[in-house]
Amino acid sequence: MLRKRLVQALALGLTLSLVSGCVYLRLLKFKNQLHDFDEHVLVELDQGLSLKFPEPVVRDEDFVFITESQPSSISEVSRSPKIEDWDWRFEKQMQTEDGTPFSIVFRTRFEEGLLTQIDFDEKLLEAIPEDFIVELFRSLGKAKINKLRKSATAAMNRETLDGVPLPTLNDISVVMGQPTDKDNKDKRRLWHYVFNFYNPKSKDLSGQFAIVFQSDSDNPDQEIAGFELTGKAR
Repeated sequence: MLRKRLVQALALGLTLSLVSGCVYLRLLKFKNQLHDFDEHVLVELDQGLSLKFPEPVVRDEDFVFITESQPSSISEVSRSPKIEDWDWRFEKQMQTEDGTPFSIVFRTRFEEGLLTQIDFDEKLLEAIPEDFIVELFRSLGKAKINKLRKSATAAMNRETLDGVPLPTLNDISVVMGQPTDKDNKDKRRLWHYVFNFYNPKSKDLSGQFAIVFQSDSDNPDQEIAGFELTGKAR
């Protein structure tokens, strides 16, 4: 009996490792597409900002596997072919109870189970210009991946964003409210905005991303010097 259970446990572990391996292989392919952004991603600005993926590689089940959660909501667009919009609502983590709430919704479109489009919340575009977000996604192609922590980190600065208009700290705070945290490092002001995604059923934390805006000026009306973005699953 013990041997049978051991064999079953090993078989289950092998199956799970193969499944997770497939997930990360697809995510690696997606990262490589972002690295060669102009070849694999279409940018549309007609109605807000949308990124389209003509050669989709990521599956809807990958999102569920990584977050261990369903999205905030699912809308059926078409049955044949099967097209669905999955909305993911991220809520700003506030430093104090009297802080200003702020949430961002990312919409992911899946056609026959494959990610073909990401739409960005208009509220986010009020604080951060479209070109800035596009460059941010370009940077994810060079992101540092921590498979163990299910996280990815990308960083950019003013030099790498030549010609791209950057927001000021005041621009950001007008829309997003005060940051989750503030500190200073190497003579730079750092504003941390942390956003959490909660499982719509259990209300458990299932995903998070943080943007750290960096300023090398005491004047909040000066353009920021750069940023670091970290996203991680549960």
